[in-house]
Amino acid sequence: MSALIGTEEPVWKRFLTPWKIAAVLLAVFLISQAYLTRRDRVMVSALDSPPAFATPELKLEFSKNIPYDPLSFVGRGARAGFWTWTPQGLELTPEGSKYFRMDGDRMVSQAAAGRRRFSRLRERTTHGENQQIVFFYQWEEITPATAALLFPPPKLGEEYLASAVLVPSGDAWQVSSLETRDFDEPLAHLQSIASGVLQ
Repeated sequence: MSALIGTEEPVWKRFLTPWKIAAVLLAVFLISQAYLTRRDRVMVSALDSPPAFATPELKLEFSKNIPYDPLSFVGRGARAGFWTWTPQGLELTPEGSKYFRMDGDRMVSQAAAGRRRFSRLRERTTHGENQQIVFFYQWEEITPATAALLFPPPKLGEEYLASAVLVPSGDAWQVSSLETRDFDEPLAHLQSIASGVLQ
């Protein structure tokens, strides 16, 4: 009888079989993946919903008396049918009125550049409570004004790199800064030309 008692395995050793250890590790892995996937979905929805990312403005303002240059955005806009040149300056056409309005002697954009969506996450880093993410996105729609005036214009379906800083806001995330260089830099260059800073 005493020989049988001495050979009994401790209870904790029964849980150390290779299959049970693998099952525990798999369960921990699946739980962590479910958490990370849920967190990523919340971040993606924080990016896709604000208009600053999803439907960015085509911010452009210039004088109707800007010199006519067929090779500049003024010429591209005329060829696209947005305005015509007259001795009194540029005049909006009905097509151009969909995207621009007159404000005194200034033409001001009143349209979105298009519509874009989150494509995939490339990198995520944590800085305190904030999340810095680097991601790819695609344009789903590009307005005729963006296609005609921006050089180079974005291309439908092509992936572009962007970065954003997300800050916690209650149970959700909010975008505190966004950088989409493929759009921001050509638009800033276009506005510089339109305001006469660059010739």
